[in-house]
Amino acid sequence: MNSTDDEYWNEKSFDGFSFEDEEKELNLIQKIPLESEGLQIGSTKAKLQNVESLDTLLSKEILDKIFIKQDSKSNKINSTQKKLKGVKSTIESIVMSNTYTLEPYHSLEEKIMLLKEALDTEDGNAILTVVIFLTNTLKKGIFQRILRDNPIAASHYVQYLYSKQYIDELVDTLEMLGRTKDAMMMLFKFGCRNPQNCLQRFNVCANLSDEQYDKQIISQFINLVGKSGQFVSVVSLVTEKCKEQQNVQSCRMVANEFNLSAKQLEATLLMTFCQLQNWILVDDMLLNKNWLGKDKLALSLPIGETVKLLHINGAPSSSLTRYIKMIKDSDERLELAKKFDCHHIIIDDFALKKDRRGLLVYKTTLQKQSESYYYADVILKSPNMKWKN
Repeated sequence: MNSTDDEYWNEKSFDGFSFEDEEKELNLIQKIPLESEGLQIGSTKAKLQNVESLDTLLSKEILDKIFIKQDSKSNKINSTQKKLKGVKSTIESIVMSNTYTLEPYHSLEEKIMLLKEALDTEDGNAILTVVIFLTNTLKKGIFQRILRDNPIAASHYVQYLYSKQYIDELVDTLEMLGRTKDAMMMLFKFGCRNPQNCLQRFNVCANLSDEQYDKQIISQFINLVGKSGQFVSVVSLVTEKCKEQQNVQSCRMVANEFNLSAKQLEATLLMTFCQLQNWILVDDMLLNKNWLGKDKLALSLPIGETVKLLHINGAPSSSLTRYIKMIKDSDERLELAKKFDCHHIIIDDFALKKDRRGLLVYKTTLQKQSESYYYADVILKSPNMKWKN
């Protein structure tokens, strides 16, 4: 060990370890003042005194902004809660049919709160009241956006427009909601109801339609209005053509142009010819010649209803008899003959069955000296008949 080391150890005084030292440290700790309790380990009064205050680290302007922002946020929450309380009270008054006013609600936020609260009540009157208030106080684009976001409110508004017959606004709203098909059908429906501007509305319908079938139907209606000069049904147009031309073939051409079914055409022609009392045209319509040159029924309508219509409109008995005779089913033929007093057919049925007694009884029901009475008498006296009784 050199002289330097000797100096170091001689100058420094180190005490060796002793259990008495441990007792000294314990006594020292117990003497620390109570004020220092609660400080973190390793902290001292000197360190606490060295900590700088917040106003020395940040400027007064920045501190003011921080605290003002906190106060503003708190005030905003309180304001929103106050508005919501007022909204709930107003909607409750609407639902309960009490006095209320919506005039104090100016901001978009308040109006949306009103709508949400009304929707939560599921009360149709409250919902519609708020929706009408919105449409009167908001720009169209904003109002439409709100409707798109709230389908239930939109549905109530559409029903309201329909009930008030606000057609243009209703169609615009349906289009805006993406319900183009509904818009087209609604416009078409109102067009049919109002002959004065139906052509204009039909043209709009044709532009709205995406389906070829719909376009075809609408085009036929446009053509129909163009031909008649006003809105009439196809049946009415065919009826007028029948009265003007009184020709079955020309009427068929008009009917085919507008895809009128065979039954619709026959019913229209039959009614028209009956009104005209033109039984020759009725024959032209109902009868065709077969390959042997004999008449046969060419009819889509039920024969019973057809004969009934002819009977009501005063068709001669000979016409009714001619049509009923062409019915192949004997039971149906006899039933219709009895129903419409076609005596010749009933008499023929007795002769066919060789029922002399039945024919004698039936003859007593006929008017004497009538054509049917003489016809029955001829059958009964015929030497060619072989009766069963």
